[in-house]
Amino acid sequence: RIREHLAGGGVLVDARPIGAFAAGHIPGAISIALRPQFASWLGWLVDDARPLVFVLDDDQNRGELARQCRTVGYDHMVGELAGGMAAWRAAGLPEAQLPLVQAEQLDDQAGVVLDVRQTSEVAGGHLPGALAVELGALAGDRLLTELPEGPITVMCGHGERAMTAASLLARAGRKDLRV
Repeated sequence: RIREHLAGGGVLVDARPIGAFAAGHIPGAISIALRPQFASWLGWLVDDARPLVFVLDDDQNRGELARQCRTVGYDHMVGELAGGMAAWRAAGLPEAQLPLVQAEQLDDQAGVVLDVRQTSEVAGGHLPGALAVELGALAGDRLLTELPEGPITVMCGHGERAMTAASLLARAGRKDLRV
């Protein structure tokens, strides 16, 4: 049924922690980790008229997820992937990964470093040569196509926003991404 909802215009939101998303996720899913800022990023990045389907870990709080969705006006929650990623894998369905790298692992293969922190954070200090674009601005299709070709390493303060940005880029067809 998840495929029916997605084919009908639904959005797949993977609310698992970024390490779980990095290790394996459903292609096309948007990573928005369930944390206190979840509703803000959901509201900023996903059209509230679209039905939502979620991927969660067993230990995540479904009530908290629903509360945060409703707080920002998202009432069209159609459900979650039954059995989570374990069921998806067991069914032999396609899976994607987004590698996590440490800052000291940045090398010539990093390509463009995309800093998705807010302007005020970047002003307080940033990686020389990084391209700064706030995460909320990546929701626009125009910007996704205007990023330079080649590898992109996405960064933020702790990784959650960077993983969301990388998932948006992957959803738009970009390859060779790291967080």
